[in-house]
Amino acid sequence: MVSIQQDINSNRKMFEQAFNFPTNKDIQFRDFKYAGRDGFVIYIDGMTNGDKISHFILRPLINASGFNDLENVLQVCGVSAETEFEKAITAVLQGDAVVCADKIGSVYICETKGFDKRGVEKPTVENSIVGAQEAFNESFRTNTTLLHRIIKNEALTTEPLTLGNFNNLVCAVVYVNGIANMELVAEVKRRLSSIETDFLQSGGMVEQFIEDQASSLFQTVMTTERPDNAAALLMQGRVAIIVDGSPRVIIAPITMFTLLKTSEESALRAPLASTVRAVRILAVFASLLLPALYLAMMTFHAEMIPAVLLLNIAGARLNIPYPALVELLLMEISFELIREAGQRIPGPIGSTVGIVGGLILGEAAVSAGLVSQGSVVIIAFSSLSSFAIPQYQSLFTARLLRLVFLICAGMMGFLGIAVVFVILVGYVNSLTSFGSDYVRPIFSGAPIFPKTPVWEYETRPAELHTPRPENQPKLSRKWKKV
Repeated sequence: MVSIQQDINSNRKMFEQAFNFPTNKDIQFRDFKYAGRDGFVIYIDGMTNGDKISHFILRPLINASGFNDLENVLQVCGVSAETEFEKAITAVLQGDAVVCADKIGSVYICETKGFDKRGVEKPTVENSIVGAQEAFNESFRTNTTLLHRIIKNEALTTEPLTLGNFNNLVCAVVYVNGIANMELVAEVKRRLSSIETDFLQSGGMVEQFIEDQASSLFQTVMTTERPDNAAALLMQGRVAIIVDGSPRVIIAPITMFTLLKTSEESALRAPLASTVRAVRILAVFASLLLPALYLAMMTFHAEMIPAVLLLNIAGARLNIPYPALVELLLMEISFELIREAGQRIPGPIGSTVGIVGGLILGEAAVSAGLVSQGSVVIIAFSSLSSFAIPQYQSLFTARLLRLVFLICAGMMGFLGIAVVFVILVGYVNSLTSFGSDYVRPIFSGAPIFPKTPVWEYETRPAELHTPRPENQPKLSRKWKKV
């Protein structure tokens, strides 16, 4: 651990050596005289607000007299003294200015961040009609501010950390003090602080480092781009991780049902929200099982299909040159290619290519006798159903599991589907999220369906072991009291 020296020339040489100055042209040194003594300000050009440095740091230093109250002369909001050289380097890298003067033995870190950033915009993935229209962005401070705007309470706590041995990625553990289990908070901080790597680029990389089962098909932490959703989960007793440069906030721990909920359900009356939730649950099963069930009935269990429909399917497949399993796999792969191409093509052209390309490809494949109409309908319907899943990463899980169910149904029919389903249930039941059960709380807590009215949210999730389990009294609508 290197300490700041009393001699300003020694300090300057350490900073120049650390930042490869003067070869590195991004580093700026501004010299000044304060009460007859030498000093300098170091910052990274483009990362700081130049007006702040000129008007609120350099000008007060040049015009002031006296030396012992240097910190009081600086006219920026955030000023802190630092004696460790490594922390001063980190502050410069994060966009702050560091003030160093002769014969002090410490430097002053000034809050001067001023790099360009994207403004608060509408959510792009988790769209909502009746909910708020604000989304997180890549700015660390903007994201913490959005949470403070919703949870206006002094208990909302933000603890910053630095990750990555080389790139010093800033992140923060956010929780509500008095509601969150402090053992959970300590475990989150332990996992983050124990990450040993030179480079962390995004929140997705951080997720993989801290998940219980990082190689699992199912995500055991979730991300959200909606501040209202993150705030609601924080008030349940969960912990949020904000990563600088990432427009999505990590939430832990979670259950499988957490991945299927949307923030706008709380804004809808219980019967309406229950209907939406039922459609979403049916869409999940359709995305996973519909092609497999169709294939199993066509190949092994034709007696379950009505005679008229069976004749139509058989007539459509009369000129198809390969088995139904190969046909469905080709259609599945084709739709995945179209979807991936549509996402990679920039602008509104991408969605147009996805829709038009799918229609043209499906029609051309049917006309050429490569696939039947039934296969096109089944694959298209199951693909559309997968988009009802709120979490983007869960879409990939649904696609992979759909292929597994499809292949096993083509080999063993309903038996293959049943075997995969039993194995899947056992596997999911073995998963944990920061030590909490991944599936069991679904059956022990609030029911999945129907949705509970908001005035019956009396307790927080039991699996979180919060020190304040009561969310509201049983009689939360006091106007109903006679």
